[in-house]
Amino acid sequence: MKRIIQEEQLVKTGKMKKDPFTMSADEKIQWRQELQKSIRSYLFSREQPLVYSKDGQMVEEHSDGTIQNI
Repeated sequence: MKRIIQEEQLVKTGKMKKDPFTMSADEKIQWRQELQKSIRSYLFSREQPLVYSKDGQMVEEHSDGTIQNI
């Protein structure tokens, strides 16, 4: 496994436009929302469900909008 030593390398290896260590609170909120949309669209494009915990229960959400308890 490659170990990332410098913070600058972390920013350069991903899709980040701005260093997350210097983002304001509002920018971090927007970044997280965009990240969630990106993850959701990526999984659905690969015909995979989105799995997460909701109210202490594991659920899977499918691209057609159905949500099932696991």
